[in-house]
Amino acid sequence: MKRSVSITGSATLSSAAEADVSFVPPLLRRRLSPLQRIFFSLAAKVGTGDADLVVFASRDGEDTLTRRIVADYNADGAVSPSRFSASVYNAAPGLWSVYSGNHAPYTAVAAGDDTIESGLYETLAVPDGKAAVFVYAEETGGGYGAAMRIEASPDAANAEVVGGSVAGGVRPSGISFESLSRFLAGACGEMVGKWFSWRRV
Repeated sequence: MKRSVSITGSATLSSAAEADVSFVPPLLRRRLSPLQRIFFSLAAKVGTGDADLVVFASRDGEDTLTRRIVADYNADGAVSPSRFSASVYNAAPGLWSVYSGNHAPYTAVAAGDDTIESGLYETLAVPDGKAAVFVYAEETGGGYGAAMRIEASPDAANAEVVGGSVAGGVRPSGISFESLSRFLAGACGEMVGKWFSWRRV
């Protein structure tokens, strides 16, 4: 597999404290979970207004909220419907869709150690001539994340995605947050995953 794309925007956060959601109306801002704050901050930085696909990837998802739901259930056997709806994996892109007015398809990906690479692969489903936004976010570990906007326009490509085996048939363990951050910052020209590599051209 080989696909040429143009990376037209990127952003990273190394701490939840860096998440800027000051642009969100106070009523909604107070309701956002830490993970949703990271998502909103990153999505705003890369822009999703005319995106044709939004992909959210998170290994651990709404960790704090989920633990609270489990604790509530263990204590009295009840689960708050509003907390439950906010804890599902597609809650962050769903809220963003409502807030931003972008009603394009969105999806949420959780795939253990392969979460970032699987999310990036899902982003490549965008048809030629269309734009997609990838947002990776984690609440755990102090909060962190990264986002990338791509346009599937081979004529103006600045990156290519190449799949297949490598010499000796051995690939790295997968695309990590560190390698994604370095690639987006321009500190390296390639990030190599289990199934495909992204290269600057």
